[in-house]
Amino acid sequence: MAIFEITLLFLGSIIGAGFATGAEIVTFFGDLNLPVWVTALVVGLSTLLIITLEIILFNQNNITTKYEIKHHTQTKLLHIVFVMIYLILFTTMTAGIIEITNIITCLLILAISSYIALFGIKKLSKFNLYLVAIIIALIITTALPYLSFKAFIGTMQCWYNFPHLPIRALIYAGLNCFMFPELISTLSQNYKKRTLLFAGIMTAILVTTLVGLILSIIQATNTKSNAMPLLAAVPNKVTITIVLLAIFTSQYTALFALIQRLNKIMPKTKNKPLSTVTCLCLCALTGSLLGFTHIIKIGYPLIGIFTCFYLLFSFLAKFWKPGRHHQS
Repeated sequence: MAIFEITLLFLGSIIGAGFATGAEIVTFFGDLNLPVWVTALVVGLSTLLIITLEIILFNQNNITTKYEIKHHTQTKLLHIVFVMIYLILFTTMTAGIIEITNIITCLLILAISSYIALFGIKKLSKFNLYLVAIIIALIITTALPYLSFKAFIGTMQCWYNFPHLPIRALIYAGLNCFMFPELISTLSQNYKKRTLLFAGIMTAILVTTLVGLILSIIQATNTKSNAMPLLAAVPNKVTITIVLLAIFTSQYTALFALIQRLNKIMPKTKNKPLSTVTCLCLCALTGSLLGFTHIIKIGYPLIGIFTCFYLLFSFLAKFWKPGRHHQS
């Protein structure tokens, strides 16, 4: 049960505004024209790689390293960068809700997200246990009429684009797993690394399935050029429900991660949680004026690239010790 609950918590932070609408999938892979399930499989494997690396690096026993103690200034700057990126993700969710509904509905959802985020990881897990399961079921039932054999094999002339796929998939996985350090560091206080790793495998399998299903719908309906491809492909109440629930789960997860990281930079914010959340919501509402599409197309690839480089350097800082060879 723990593995299933953690899997849905992980997945809830992934299937946000960009994922559920298909916008970020099209941004990263829309021009490759590769077979749907080849793309989905490479994305799933990349997601598993990124999650595994994050579990190794950010479980509770490994957070405070000698490298971080020696380089306190650099660590604080890193926290600031994380806060900025979490705020971009939180703003994207807010912009997505406004794009689909209206400002009144957005304010209501922001209030509910704030309530959930302030009550910590257990509340998040309980909400995700039900909401993410509903989202998965709705995506599967929506995609079934659009599945075809052609989506599995594609066309041979498209395969010359395959070398571009692994790099894009890694960046895409880095983007979608950006909030995981906050989740992993919190979860590892109560769960063993093995449990987190099994949850990571389950998450990667579900990401593979969902990317394949969403791409199948978009390919079958040829809606790649739309701001919200999935919603344009199947413009009904079920799809709107999928998108709104997905944005909601990622919104309160992003806000939770934002609060956790902000507390590390400004410990006084712990004593004023309501004021802190109100300021963050106002920032998100202001940033949402930039527009849902612009934030995804410009901000998301940059976040993915940053995550990949950050994990690489963190891995080197943790496991590669300069001078060890000479001392031996």
